[in-house]
Amino acid sequence: MKLDQAKIQQALPLGEALVFEQIDSTNEYLLQHSQRLASGSICLAECQTAGRGRRGRVWFSPESQNLYFSMLWRFEPVDLAQLPPLSLMVSLIIAETLQELGVQGVQIKWVNDVYLNGKKLAGILVETKTDKTGASVVIGIGINFAMKEVDPTLVTQPWADLSDYDFDRTELTCRLAVALQKNLKIYPLVGFEHYAERWQAFDLFRNQPVKLITDHEEIHGISQGITPQGELILQQGEIVRTFGIGEISLRSDRL
Repeated sequence: MKLDQAKIQQALPLGEALVFEQIDSTNEYLLQHSQRLASGSICLAECQTAGRGRRGRVWFSPESQNLYFSMLWRFEPVDLAQLPPLSLMVSLIIAETLQELGVQGVQIKWVNDVYLNGKKLAGILVETKTDKTGASVVIGIGINFAMKEVDPTLVTQPWADLSDYDFDRTELTCRLAVALQKNLKIYPLVGFEHYAERWQAFDLFRNQPVKLITDHEEIHGISQGITPQGELILQQGEIVRTFGIGEISLRSDRL
């Protein structure tokens, strides 16, 4: 079933709902039109030809099978230190929205991938344009909804979708958009600290052996959750280290 633009617009508290049959990237569209569109506007597409994920990866975007969702939000003014953990807040809102819709087994992998029963369900890409008055933030969300098959050259890890549940993409979009706008309004006032404890309840790797992969090394230890600022806590024997949000990949280190 196609996305229902009229229903989504009616549910959207702020901004405009834009739905395309095909687009290069929903994130890119909002970045290019951030000056003319109202804060809270969302861009959705049935298909993306150049969807992108974290660290320059291609986001697999087959037609009408998944949810390709981006929201524009304007922070005026903004504390730039609050922006990196914003994606963790978004992952929490996705997890809680899915849980409210009856989805069981939702988890979050630091920094911001959403998992279902140990398999990747959704990813998030937050991109920002700053100026003297604040920041235009585009929050991109890709959620596997009813994938029939995947391109193995692009999807290289176990994946899950929502095909076993009876809500559609339009309903998920409406609920997610409303929840995101509600929390984006208060986020500059409360920061990620307001969400950290709730986030930990979904932590995929809490108290498990993990490895952090950077461009230069692999770092091994036991994940101990996150700090109130969203940093990963890693125990290495008697040493406890924290790692900030950046170009780091987290993986299980189980044999």
